[in-house]
Amino acid sequence: MKLSIATKIFFAFTAVIAVFSVVLVFGIYRTQWTFEQVRTVNATVVPLSLTLSDVQTDLKSFSVLLNERDPLVLRRTLQVTRLAPSVPDRFRRNMELAVDLAKRTDSAQRVSEPVSQRVAALKLDIEAFAISSQAFTAQVLSESDETLVFEQQTQLREHARKMDSELSSLRIALREITDRALRQAKEHERSSLYGLGVATAVALAIAILLLVAVSLTMRRLTDLTEAAKRIGQGDYAPLSAADARTPHDEIGLLVQEFDHMARSIADRDQALREQHAKFLKSERLATVGRMTALITHELRNPLSSINLNVEMLHDALSDTELTQNDPELLEQLDTIISEVDRLREITEQYLAYARLPTPRIEAHLLGDNLQSLLDFHAWEWSDAGVQVTLDMEDDFEANFDAAQLRQACLNLIKNAVEASPTGTTIDVSFKRDADDAIIMIRDHAGGIPASAVEHIFEPFFTTKKSGTGLGLAMTQQIIEEHGGHIELEHHDDGTTFHLHLVGACA
Repeated sequence: MKLSIATKIFFAFTAVIAVFSVVLVFGIYRTQWTFEQVRTVNATVVPLSLTLSDVQTDLKSFSVLLNERDPLVLRRTLQVTRLAPSVPDRFRRNMELAVDLAKRTDSAQRVSEPVSQRVAALKLDIEAFAISSQAFTAQVLSESDETLVFEQQTQLREHARKMDSELSSLRIALREITDRALRQAKEHERSSLYGLGVATAVALAIAILLLVAVSLTMRRLTDLTEAAKRIGQGDYAPLSAADARTPHDEIGLLVQEFDHMARSIADRDQALREQHAKFLKSERLATVGRMTALITHELRNPLSSINLNVEMLHDALSDTELTQNDPELLEQLDTIISEVDRLREITEQYLAYARLPTPRIEAHLLGDNLQSLLDFHAWEWSDAGVQVTLDMEDDFEANFDAAQLRQACLNLIKNAVEASPTGTTIDVSFKRDADDAIIMIRDHAGGIPASAVEHIFEPFFTTKKSGTGLGLAMTQQIIEEHGGHIELEHHDDGTTFHLHLVGACA
């Protein structure tokens, strides 16, 4: 049976709560057991020991009288103090309490020799001692025979010594019981701590395992998010085989559908690219046909004829009396020649764009090729008051058509020179990124208007008064024929063109 994600998460958290509940109950149980052990000792052994201590104290106090040798002092002491009459009653009360506590101690503590039996035997001795002490007190106060009093005093003193010894022995036994009970409680507490630590570690391990299981289940959502970002950036590659596995839950089904969508988008994008390439090619061929017919039959030949005749006329009139009387005549002829040359240059650009051949890809040093371009046109840009620099720090070899790449870069640099104010600099640099070669051309001409950005690579679109609108279109065509692309980056003071020659360094 397949479980939903919500059910899995519910079971996981239920298991975590159950595990920690078991640990909590275990800790409470062990703590309660230790507390009961200590409480039992405080309720039985300690009161019994204190009661026996009171009995022993009374016994020692009475033994002081038994050690008195002078009958007169003994009689006065008994007359002055009320110790002797009250001791028997106190003995009886304390021993009855001690017997009750001893029975409770035997039932609560596991002892090899029952304490209650010893306390019961001691009670009998103390009761007998109490009766004898009352008789002794009566004889002393009645001034009986001193010899008889001395014998009873000796017997009572010996009896008191034995009971004192038994009381000390009982108290030692009770101290041992207390110490043993406390040791057991301490050991139980230590084992409880160890057990609680182990149980907590096991609970944490189980919680971590459950968390890992849930994370593995939810990790595919992160993969889907990254894949969505990648598709949003134009990379329609399908998911890996591990990610696109057979679905076992909702996320698995979503991954499979997402993979199917990515493959469909990739196929459609490829089809659109192929259709777009075919459309551009057919459009270019149609444009070539129209431009060739127009330029060949309507402009090029007449312009050549006009240029030739005007130059001949200029030569013929240069030393005549007519030009001496009218000096502006030669200037007007020079203007005509200049305009005809400009029109011929435009027609040549049209023909160059229409007849752009397939690039001949060969290995060249990229920096060396760019340096020769800048050196050849340095005088032209110097006259314009603009400096063009090239960063030649790391030159490398790449595969491209040298003539076409020079033409593409020249178009961009010329546009930058024409748009740059006098005294500014145009920076040309290049770098290698994996197998790609990238050329950067940056100007400081203030940037391209936002309204023109979308159209700058369209044929015949220009923002210059005398431009043909073919320079950037030809540049893009050259780079795309090399399998690359152009990126445009805006700055506060200018624009940077990035020419990517994809796979040129492979």
